[in-house]
Amino acid sequence: MKIIYLLLDAISYEHSWLSNEGYMPNLKNLTSEGVNFHNHYSVTHNTRGNLATMLYGASSSITGVMGRKQSFRDSGLKSLQKELSENNFTSSYIGTQPLSYSEKKGDNLDFDECLYLTPSMSDFYIPAENFNKFLDVKLKQLKENSLTFLHYTDAHEPYETPENFLNKGEYPLTYKFHYRLANILFRIPRQIYRNYFSIKNIIKKRKVYKEFKYLKNLCNNPYGPINTPERYSWFYEKVWSDKDFYNEYKKMMMISLTYLDKHIGKIINYIKKNHAENTIIFISSDHGNNGIISPDSKKNYSLLSKNSTHIPLSVISFDEKLKKRTFKNLDVSNYTSHVNFYKTILNLVNPNKYENENETIFSNKLNNGFVISEINDSRFNFGECIIRNNMKEIQLKISNSDDINSLKLIKKKDLINNVSDQDYQTYFNFKQNYNLSFN
Repeated sequence: MKIIYLLLDAISYEHSWLSNEGYMPNLKNLTSEGVNFHNHYSVTHNTRGNLATMLYGASSSITGVMGRKQSFRDSGLKSLQKELSENNFTSSYIGTQPLSYSEKKGDNLDFDECLYLTPSMSDFYIPAENFNKFLDVKLKQLKENSLTFLHYTDAHEPYETPENFLNKGEYPLTYKFHYRLANILFRIPRQIYRNYFSIKNIIKKRKVYKEFKYLKNLCNNPYGPINTPERYSWFYEKVWSDKDFYNEYKKMMMISLTYLDKHIGKIINYIKKNHAENTIIFISSDHGNNGIISPDSKKNYSLLSKNSTHIPLSVISFDEKLKKRTFKNLDVSNYTSHVNFYKTILNLVNPNKYENENETIFSNKLNNGFVISEINDSRFNFGECIIRNNMKEIQLKISNSDDINSLKLIKKKDLINNVSDQDYQTYFNFKQNYNLSFN
């Protein structure tokens, strides 16, 4: 079996193909006969924490990975990649976002191939159409019995896809902001110098191109295009202070989604043409679109709001026998999580060995009780844990810290928000059972 995971960075359910058929029409069409999950949640609000969850089968407080500060090796858990290797499966990660933060140089994280095409999606962004050209070659080499992650970052801010044109008609306020006198006289010339004439950046570019051998042909605009308003002072202050300006910013996001949708559609059709037999494709995001959530909302209410953690998940196949054997319902409303990915993959790979069919996302009997999202980081104003199901959402806040153990099982005396005794007991019962039953 070939398992392909299309990881589409930073797409909330609200703005996805599952929420509104006009947003991402190609994916809407391609997933119409797949399994679509309408209450799927990420376990935190960043890429590394969520990928760790998928690779170790537990939430952040158990994997020990909340973000860039922690290494995947901190978990001490057995990775999905190792389990796959023991079942004669290979695993690969190919991404336009590196996972190398807090890792030892050269550590492939138990993947047979762990290929980072760029050191920074901000300074060296690879658009989906270029990524696809690279994947045309890699997918020709796709092996039987393999799990492959393909990580796209086009929907992540800043919105700099090749189809995001800054024009006066579509973005009158943003256009006026970008070409204001201070920018024309000072900031735009400085950006031109930084991009093309700075000795420091020329040396950096040469060094990066030498280390990332494919990047020169994949990155259209090192350090970003000149006419990207997000790279200039006071842009975000305008976004959060002016509703009309915010709506233009959101329109930039929607153009990025349309661009990604078009090129994801192309890669799926390529897979259909060349690898339809015995292939299953997961299409999801790592987390929601944090770029359009206001800083005040994050600071005062929640880092793990639905916009940040409620994400789309669809699973498709072009193999009718595989679909009949695997897909139970086409629309799933029960609550699922990235935590469920680990056992779902193992059940697909070797159901006789792992015997966990009822714990996979395809099972009608899957019952998570609650799905859990967690984060604690000293950079933020508070640490947070939220558990959700279709009846209830319980939010617990604690003092900010980099200590992973702070979220293992929060004590009521450590809460900095008001939580009723009944809700705390519900959380306590779920979390205690969740932590202890992992093994």
